[in-house]
Amino acid sequence: MTACSVAYVGRGSDHPASPTSCRSPGEISRGGAASTPAASAHKIGHSELTGPQGTLVGECFFSACSAAVCVCCLAARSRKRPRRGCTARPLRVAALGQGETCHPGARATVRELKELLNKIRILKMPKEQPTAAQRISPRHAAYKVSGLVSGEPSFTQLFSHDTWSTYTAKSPFLRWGRTLAMWRFSTVLRSTLPICTAAAIWALCVASLPSRLLAGTSPVPITLMGSAIGLLLVFRTNNLYGRLMEARLLWGRAVWCCRQAAQTIATSMLFDESLEEPAQPAAHAAAAQACRYLAAFPWELNAKLTGKDDGSGRMRDLQPGEDLEVLQALLPPREAQWVGQSRSRPLHLLGATRRVLHDQLRAGRLHHIVYRKLEEDLKELDLVVGGCERLYSSPVPPTMSRHAIRSITLWLLGLPFVLAGSMPPAAVALWTFATSYIFVGIEETGAQVENPFEVLPMTHLCNVVLFNIEEAIALPP
Repeated sequence: MTACSVAYVGRGSDHPASPTSCRSPGEISRGGAASTPAASAHKIGHSELTGPQGTLVGECFFSACSAAVCVCCLAARSRKRPRRGCTARPLRVAALGQGETCHPGARATVRELKELLNKIRILKMPKEQPTAAQRISPRHAAYKVSGLVSGEPSFTQLFSHDTWSTYTAKSPFLRWGRTLAMWRFSTVLRSTLPICTAAAIWALCVASLPSRLLAGTSPVPITLMGSAIGLLLVFRTNNLYGRLMEARLLWGRAVWCCRQAAQTIATSMLFDESLEEPAQPAAHAAAAQACRYLAAFPWELNAKLTGKDDGSGRMRDLQPGEDLEVLQALLPPREAQWVGQSRSRPLHLLGATRRVLHDQLRAGRLHHIVYRKLEEDLKELDLVVGGCERLYSSPVPPTMSRHAIRSITLWLLGLPFVLAGSMPPAAVALWTFATSYIFVGIEETGAQVENPFEVLPMTHLCNVVLFNIEEAIALPP
């Protein structure tokens, strides 16, 4: 039975290694595939090689004969007309780079797909950098992009060896020095500067009051409040950065699943030389269609999660029929309009991919095991879409953020009363500014990543999917 399973590489749910497919030499002989020597060997394996000295030899000989009988059984079954959608044929993939050439139709399909992918890369190339007004506008997404002006590495880009060299491959002195030199471009400083300035002015006013109005202020309440606020900020920031890591993991899984699906589709529907000649054009067309859906998937998911700029710096939800450039470049016009009108374009593209693959399964051009593997990949992409929608639509409870802001405000209002009298008013204002920068900055670093899809390098990840699909369908020159 094991030899039968190993020898079989074909299609169909009725596996030839089942008990009804390899029963006895007599049944095989009636099917016209077994020879008399094979039947004789089968009998010898049962009778003559049994005994205290010949048991092991008999078992080995019997296993070899069983394998030969199963091969004969498969030859007999291959002559039968297979059921629709379950064609029992061996799978033979072209050994690329070893002298074999693919069908000319496959090369034409690959060439057409590459042209479409290059067109998408050119179409989605950044056309212009954010203006200076957009960089300082808290309503614009570029306001949260660290390193946009200074050129420092940030989480908004995919790191390379050059990026890591710029980031960590320095002496500590140079790294610290450059970090301090680029402090003026910090997104946290730019965000918290108005609040810190207001706190410093308040501290200067309080410290300038007559000493008789400030006498006897105990530092104990401020100390207790500071400890509680520190715990609150750490708890909130950990939750927010956990959302960012989960979003990055989801997009990493999307890249992996798209790559796996593209490689499997290319192997089984583009490069499978065992496909019959009449079936090859339909299989190649279906493979190209599925790859186009996979190429459009990350861009439409990106558009759904990041929204559309309304012109004033605010982002709004994408409306049906908007931003169809990618769909129109990859799909026929009517289908692009149809997908663009749907509520969730990524899910619509996954459904269309499923229908294409199911049609190939029913037509017998796709092995049922390969179909099952592709279905698992599409299921994972479905889960990615659901996870991204959950992160986007359900933030950390806003009550936690409001309570943290109100607590920090009370603490900053009371801090000058404790510091006044112990140092000059200017020093009180300076230390209040520095302290507020630390506490408000911690809260701001969490707020900047609360919507992780404004921080992730979404365009870079979408381009990675395009490059993976292009490499999956690549042919040697």
